[in-house]
Amino acid sequence: MGQPSEDFRAGASAVALPLEIGAPMMGYGARDGGATGVHDPLHARGLYVAGDGSDLLVVAADLCLIGAGQAAALRTRLAGETGLPPERIAITCIHTHSGPDTGLMAFLSGNPPPAHVPAIFDAIVEAGKRAVGTAGPATLAVGHGEAAIGRNRRRPGGPVERDVLALRFDRPGGEPLAVAYTHGCHPTALGHENLAYSADWVASAHAEVEAAFPGAVPIFWLGAHADVDPRSRGLLDLAVAGQSLGVGFDEVAALGREVGREVVRAARDAMPVPAPRVRAGSAQLAVPTHVEDPAQRAEALEALGLPDDAEVGTGELFAMEHERTDRFPIAEKRERLARVRRYLRGRTARHFVGGTTTPDVEVQVLRIGPAELLALPAEATVAVGRDWRARRGPHAAVLSIANGWLRYLPHPRDFDEPDAHHGYEVLMSTLVPDAAVRLLRQGEKLADALAAADR
Repeated sequence: MGQPSEDFRAGASAVALPLEIGAPMMGYGARDGGATGVHDPLHARGLYVAGDGSDLLVVAADLCLIGAGQAAALRTRLAGETGLPPERIAITCIHTHSGPDTGLMAFLSGNPPPAHVPAIFDAIVEAGKRAVGTAGPATLAVGHGEAAIGRNRRRPGGPVERDVLALRFDRPGGEPLAVAYTHGCHPTALGHENLAYSADWVASAHAEVEAAFPGAVPIFWLGAHADVDPRSRGLLDLAVAGQSLGVGFDEVAALGREVGREVVRAARDAMPVPAPRVRAGSAQLAVPTHVEDPAQRAEALEALGLPDDAEVGTGELFAMEHERTDRFPIAEKRERLARVRRYLRGRTARHFVGGTTTPDVEVQVLRIGPAELLALPAEATVAVGRDWRARRGPHAAVLSIANGWLRYLPHPRDFDEPDAHHGYEVLMSTLVPDAAVRLLRQGEKLADALAAADR
């Protein structure tokens, strides 16, 4: 990998998350019961890099989701422990649906978290501290691979993200330190029937990296994945029941090995980066949410056969949607469910952003050598990731569920597709249809400002 630059340093860590048997799991509404075991251990994985007078820290947790407020508190804690400012710290989740509940819904409702959650968050902070504390001289190389474990869940033949971006870090003598990689596919091959903790396909991808680079810490950053499921699933259709059933661990492992082998190939073939620059920054952008619409309310009530003066709670509407539409032909059921969900989208949006209709959304840019990572607190679709790469070059990638979760972030092109109003990602978005472009533009301004400071 060549000679290290004088000031490029890196540190990595993997801290096991404490897992409580019997605790609730997160990700599937159809799941019944708490965790009964551990299939593969879960971790918080920290990466600290410093170069050319600046530094940054990313901690990736083997969790489904955390809220923006929860992430902000963790970043503040890490800032106090490490001396890095919060805008140069990122907290990401890999989005496994086989991890522990993080207390997100309790947090959003102003309630204390379940008893098992604080210890999990302590492990995230510990991972960041260890990554910073163990940093030493290092080298960087950047490479790409292609993985094909996913398929578009909105429409047959729809776009998928095949790119695997790999960042390889070695000690000066060639000893492997870490391999960080991005890919855009939900870690949801396991379904709601699974009650064993697992990182899903990511676990076996990590195992491939560990076998190829003994001593290296594998770190996964979830890319633009919102409309891509593992190919073991079919199209996501709200009108079809039982779609969150998964596959067995053998098939999950096979999917992960495919990604892992591409990560290994990309890391082995990666091009060394002389004197890598490290930059990070963040900005807040006010972006409107969807809002509750009286006309959509009337459509939703009519779709469920309810009188227009019915007073029905949000939870009741979710509970009624299938019960009151199952008798209709599939196409009509799909349309009725879409009307209900479109209304609920606006009715619930403020709940996820602190009660306002124009929240400040954080955009963060992390630059490690030639890699420009756009960290967004939402689940970005493939089109969002492709737009960022078109703006910033081949080593650019979106990091989803970074510094919180504001539900789904489709691209305006996703909203414009035929039958887009049937799509889960559109119906589960929080922000207005052009939000992704607003955030991409803000990211571009931030990235340009970071580059201008270098000049």
